[in-house]
Amino acid sequence: MSNDMQILIVDDEDSIADMIADALRDEGYAVLVAYDGRRGLELARNYQPSLILSDVMMPFMDGLKMAELLQHELGSDTPPLVFMSAVDCRNQTQAYGSFLFKPFTLETLFATIETILQV
Repeated sequence: MSNDMQILIVDDEDSIADMIADALRDEGYAVLVAYDGRRGLELARNYQPSLILSDVMMPFMDGLKMAELLQHELGSDTPPLVFMSAVDCRNQTQAYGSFLFKPFTLETLFATIETILQV
């Protein structure tokens, strides 16, 4: 895995965000972490990650609003998004990206990332 692939994790459950971040770092990815959608939006604007993993339901700004604002601002330059949730909200997220049901295995996460980033 190349360190030029940067992944932004946005999840208000810090234990989940930190666990995913550690696993991705172990796989060689550069990782940014935000614990709410507003901070995620700010990091996405400033760092333009290769991929965004985002929870759907968060305080301050949910993942869908963050995705909507990113698409409005960046258009086709919006990084690929993978939404994560224990609630089936694929109908709401399909316009913006892929979807993973929580809980998921790290193997499923890695396979999803590799497919999207084609690594």
